[in-house]
Amino acid sequence: MMRGVFVAGTDTEVGKTVVSAALLLALRRRGLPVRYRKPVASDGHQHQGRLISPDALWVHRLAPLEPPAAMNPVCLPHALSPLAAARLEGMEPDWPELTARVRASLADGGPFLCEGVGGLLVPLCAGRTALDLMAELGMPVVVVARPGLGTINHTLLTVEALRARGLAVLGFVFSGQEEDDGRGAVGALNHQLIAEFGAVPFLGALPRLEEREMDAGSLARAAEEHLELAPLAQALAD
Repeated sequence: MMRGVFVAGTDTEVGKTVVSAALLLALRRRGLPVRYRKPVASDGHQHQGRLISPDALWVHRLAPLEPPAAMNPVCLPHALSPLAAARLEGMEPDWPELTARVRASLADGGPFLCEGVGGLLVPLCAGRTALDLMAELGMPVVVVARPGLGTINHTLLTVEALRARGLAVLGFVFSGQEEDDGRGAVGALNHQLIAEFGAVPFLGALPRLEEREMDAGSLARAAEEHLELAPLAQALAD
């Protein structure tokens, strides 16, 4: 039985990798032997003879727990959806093969923190999306969203789609500080409405750190200070 939590985003470039790394480091400081996986990725970089996600390489630099190839079992070239990237190379990904490779990377049972690719409906294979992979793995989910304008709609749609596939949603996280327009924190109003309309816990907002500040210690401390870790710790320990 695999133990893990899936970190999903409302879109691409919403901060999933930084949030995933911060959660990984903070949870390990709590004594949980959690490891990182980016099951499927694109925009791969050549590393030791195979394509590896730059997200996985970055997390590996912060937490070199395993070889990068173990952290990212499936990677395609080009900064496109995985299916588009494959077709640009004249390939047609096979769903049973893809899921077998992902499952093999999780075979020892975990616990794992799995980072998604883009949003939920990013195509991976013909007729299959990132959400199909998440449903196959069955892990509870944390949603990463932007704190600003538009996030209510995007986050509620993401939560609704996850639940429609039978997946448990542990909560949502904002990547970046909640904004203040002089009349109160706009992000705070947004997270209150998402929690209210989605009946989903708000797990906090991870501040954006300058690149020079993004070391393992600062990320772990930011997660410990600003995020609710208990729901993830419980899910990973069960």
